[in-house]
Amino acid sequence: MKKLIKLSAHAVIWCLAGLAPVFAQAPVTETYPSRPIRLIVPFGPGGPTDIAARAVAQKLGEALGQPVVVDNRAGAGGSIGSAEVARAAADGYTLLYGSSSTLAVNPSLYRRLPYDSARAFTPVAMVARGPQVMIIPASLPAYNLKEFVDYARKNPGAISYSSAGIGSVGHLASELLLDTLGIKGVHVPYRSGALAIAAVASGETQFTVDAVGTTASFSKAGKVRTVAVLSDKRSAFAPEVPTVEESGFKSVSADFWSGIVSPAGVPADIVKRINAEVVRILSLPDVATQMRNLGADPQGGSALEFARFIDDEVKKWSRAVRITGATAD
Repeated sequence: MKKLIKLSAHAVIWCLAGLAPVFAQAPVTETYPSRPIRLIVPFGPGGPTDIAARAVAQKLGEALGQPVVVDNRAGAGGSIGSAEVARAAADGYTLLYGSSSTLAVNPSLYRRLPYDSARAFTPVAMVARGPQVMIIPASLPAYNLKEFVDYARKNPGAISYSSAGIGSVGHLASELLLDTLGIKGVHVPYRSGALAIAAVASGETQFTVDAVGTTASFSKAGKVRTVAVLSDKRSAFAPEVPTVEESGFKSVSADFWSGIVSPAGVPADIVKRINAEVVRILSLPDVATQMRNLGADPQGGSALEFARFIDDEVKKWSRAVRITGATAD
């Protein structure tokens, strides 16, 4: 109870709506799981979120003695797959592989979500977390963040930035960054992150913000310059790149992250068991390597710690949504 007192009101809702109700339930039988478990990924196959989910799902299935089947349910920025989990039975057989966009951005971005994200899910385990970086064209006469800001101030109206679309994490992170740097930029949305990066490489736009693992090949090829890490610390994936704070500005943390949540009300011992297995799996060298190849670090921690983290992220991204005025139906 002492831990709950330290939580904000939103985090208490996460815990009381998801974790607390299960304590009064009878212990789960020893037969769990007695059939395959479905892990819904609310995005299409092949992306970083899907790859991370599959890496964990395979090992989790082996540990639990039943297959953990990844089911891609893409659409509406991840809200379609998330809604399916929110409606699912609270029996531990349907889980959501959520992310920064689905669990932290969408509650503020979408005006009419078909579920209350603070009450619909029980956080189970955080899986991966990685930094986003700011890249600029190699042709731009700036070699670090300070020089980019000086360039922007000397050339008002000349800065545009690309993203994977209105309301995407890259869009919102870019606006947080511009707000911190005290400069302006015109948003140019593209259909994907790959196209947004290509726009910077060609000089069509002057910067974008994306995952360090996604931009690395362009940087190594000399097509773009990576000038800042939007995180509290440098990335092992690009250790030579300073953080925004190290560059002389107020810290901007816009990490991408992912983890497992369940429908609210899943028995506490099921949550505890899945959490323990995921934490163990993330310590395995081959899984840790897979995560780092995506530009992320394996996380772990307790379900309560994940709930606290989500609460902080919701607050941060709601501010970014307010700054941009972005909305989605």
